[in-house]
Amino acid sequence: MQGSVLSAESPTRFLLYIDILGFKDMTLNDPRKVARVYSILDRLNVHDHPNFKTIVFSDTILTYNPELVESKEDREYIVWYLTEFAEDLYSRLVGQDIYFRAILVGGDFHHFQLDNVECFFGGALIRAYLAEQGLPFFGLLMHQDCVPYNRFFRLDQFDDEYSFVYLSRPIEQLHELGAKSYPVSYHEVADMAPNMPESIRFLQDTYKMMRNNKEPTVRAKALTVWDFYSRRYPKIIAALTNNNFSLDSLGPRSAWADEQAALEKSIKYYKRIGSGSEVSIAVQKFSKTKKWKK
Repeated sequence: MQGSVLSAESPTRFLLYIDILGFKDMTLNDPRKVARVYSILDRLNVHDHPNFKTIVFSDTILTYNPELVESKEDREYIVWYLTEFAEDLYSRLVGQDIYFRAILVGGDFHHFQLDNVECFFGGALIRAYLAEQGLPFFGLLMHQDCVPYNRFFRLDQFDDEYSFVYLSRPIEQLHELGAKSYPVSYHEVADMAPNMPESIRFLQDTYKMMRNNKEPTVRAKALTVWDFYSRRYPKIIAALTNNNFSLDSLGPRSAWADEQAALEKSIKYYKRIGSGSEVSIAVQKFSKTKKWKK
């Protein structure tokens, strides 16, 4: 990686901090879901990329660039891929009733392997942890230090420090076509805004969570996400809510028929993915022998 060097104040390392929401409840009441989470995490695209390292402990995932970067081009590359790693997890979790809260920050982060222990610490980790604990949302927020290097994702200001990242890019692609009303009539829309069924399912689940979840804190997180999508895409959201999130509320149903079939197959696959694994056997065996106190 190479390119023009920026000022010393610009971050040379970036950290993607991900927290799986509801992990305590999964552990106590649905251990098979824990096995599913770990099996999904084990298959993320990030593990195949040599320019990044990933640490997983309990319900937290940390991904960062071990090689420091100095140029604008390299910073754009790192921020792009870290955001796509969050998008990859989002995509795999659609339809699983599993959500995450993620923070992308720049700053100091150190990771060392000693003889007997693994060490990781730094200001970026503390900043991400504190932000993640205190903000009502799910999905991804990007710190202002990272925003100048974002190239491919739509952002909106969340607060003074962070921007909300729209991980459902098909909705943005459809929005950019500039239709005056929905549904659109042309079948080519599938090429212009692919994977739309995945985005619709995500929005439908978010809407149901906002309306029906018994936990006020969960409803608040869903409301935050729903509000961002409603303000950014009012015509699309209105078309979906007025038609029970039907695929043909946005375009010809046949246009996304293959994507719909692929989504249904993917949801079934990931619901079964942890079944029979070593993790699944272990957590279920342990849960049967222990009586937890809540």
